[in-house]
Amino acid sequence: MRWVRGAAPLAIALAVAGALVVGSADGSPEPCTLVASPSGSDVHAGTAGRPFRTAQKLVDSLRHGQAGCLMAGTYNLAGGPRGSQLEFAHGGSSGAPLTLKSYPGQVATLVGGPVYVPAGSNYVTITGLDINSRGAREPGVQIMGANVQLTNDDITNMNTPGSCIILGSDIGYGRAVNPLVAGDIVHQCGHNPRDPFEDHGVYVDNTTGAVITKNIFWGIPDGFGVQLYPDSQGSQVTHNVIDNNGSGVVIGGNSASTSSNNTVANNIISASARDYDIQGSWQRAVGTGNVAQGNCVFAGNQGNVESPPAGFSDIGNVTADPAFVNEAAHSTVGYELQTGSACLGVVGADAAAAIATSRRALGPAGVRSNSGGPTINGSPTAQPPSARAP
Repeated sequence: MRWVRGAAPLAIALAVAGALVVGSADGSPEPCTLVASPSGSDVHAGTAGRPFRTAQKLVDSLRHGQAGCLMAGTYNLAGGPRGSQLEFAHGGSSGAPLTLKSYPGQVATLVGGPVYVPAGSNYVTITGLDINSRGAREPGVQIMGANVQLTNDDITNMNTPGSCIILGSDIGYGRAVNPLVAGDIVHQCGHNPRDPFEDHGVYVDNTTGAVITKNIFWGIPDGFGVQLYPDSQGSQVTHNVIDNNGSGVVIGGNSASTSSNNTVANNIISASARDYDIQGSWQRAVGTGNVAQGNCVFAGNQGNVESPPAGFSDIGNVTADPAFVNEAAHSTVGYELQTGSACLGVVGADAAAAIATSRRALGPAGVRSNSGGPTINGSPTAQPPSARAP
């Protein structure tokens, strides 16, 4: 397995009663074409009555426009036919994506390795799942294809080394084009003091046209909630809650690449324990056309918005206490805004409330707290890191 450092999206992402709903081309939910269950067998036909056993068998069996559903339970990716990972060896097509999701009214959990969408596996949707890559020592979800959607998922590695999500690779694995990350809870990602700035919520590495919207990012002790670096072109980072991380959002470039035309707007970015809520970082040429606008920022350790702004325009960002309902709970409901929050008038929408509504749409199993485990500015503290594989 590799260690990858770091047309609008196909997304049929419809705002319905404030929630993000992802479905088929006509907006209706995708039916289950094939099914897997922890009690099934890969020699079965993949029906609800005779389901497959593994997520890999389910994904391999899908074709354009089909949806594979994982019944509730835990699917261990360790020791699978393609190594300890779930690999999408093929994708769908425009208007007919290949979809992996939880069975209706249930939530399935993937553990034991990363989820990998390689270059050439385009038009893939991954939705309504719990993905826990604890101990994988590499990014938990790796998207190198085009028009890939990651929606309504709960994603973590429980503060073991590695980012939770990486989009594209600047060391040759592919460029992510038009990825969508929406309605996700991304939490407790990375913890490696020897290499602290490699572990982020979402690492937008080598990407064109990324849309990162209506997510919650929390509990990333060393890195950024969202890192647009080193080659992020035209990313839209909007209406997210980015709280209680080492740093909030960075736009930057390295000695070989630079990031341009990115927009960071209408987010709540708060309690960055190491650095700024919004900042730039440039090793060579400074990017152009980058904007941080209309964000509500609060309690960054080094400051809220880097001043003077490095490689981005600082427009209408407001410093104000978000007044979360219960920040310490680190739950969707906890990150909703109290009535009268000064941030609501700035960002224009309560992203956490939209995510909570979306998760309720998954059924009773979708409504759960993602609290517990490491936090940064309060107890309990981050777990000790595992040793990174050589």
